[in-house]
Amino acid sequence: MTSRAIELRFALAAFGLLAVLFVAAPQIDLAASALFYRGNGLWALNREDLWLAIPYRGLPWLGQGLLVSLLLLWLLGFSKRFPTIRARRLTYGFLLAGALAGPILLVDATLKEHSGRTRPVNIEQFGGNKQFTPAFIPADQCQQNCSFVSGHVATASFIMAFGWLGAPAVRRRWLLASLAFGGLFALVRMVPGGHFLSDTVFAWFATYFSLWLTELLFGKLGWLPRRSD
Repeated sequence: MTSRAIELRFALAAFGLLAVLFVAAPQIDLAASALFYRGNGLWALNREDLWLAIPYRGLPWLGQGLLVSLLLLWLLGFSKRFPTIRARRLTYGFLLAGALAGPILLVDATLKEHSGRTRPVNIEQFGGNKQFTPAFIPADQCQQNCSFVSGHVATASFIMAFGWLGAPAVRRRWLLASLAFGGLFALVRMVPGGHFLSDTVFAWFATYFSLWLTELLFGKLGWLPRRSD
């Protein structure tokens, strides 16, 4: 069994166990959010405080800049005037497709728009007037841009894509970096009551599995070389 196959099996097992855990014990989400709640509708920090505003506002701009850059590089790859870029055209195409499939289509356009899960700041336990619902449970407490899952964490976790097609050691380093970067933005979003712990955990998995599906599609179309690792 290859290292990538072992990695995927481990990720699937982790996803399944965590999903069961958060559904069976939703108080984990409440306890994690309570660490940052100060009472009377106040949280440890407001998302507009400087320490949170910079990463909160800056990451979407970085994400949009990355999308535009990948699109331009992919298009330039069709020109014979740029042989170096042309040689990596399929790699740029993979990264572009992965970014569109994960953080944008799966997370922003699907999960966040249809989960119906409201954010911690809005629930009764933390001074709001909405009902708390566990992860994965359909709800009607939010109409759009809902809490499940975190778009910021999904975007931050996308850095794993830069090592996705590399050698096993390179891939592991980028996966670990995505866990660290995603964890940082998990705190950025949880501290002001913007997301539950499970929103951030499964945002990472959303990006991870989207990249697997993108690779599978590219492989089926013959756009990526066969792998043996």
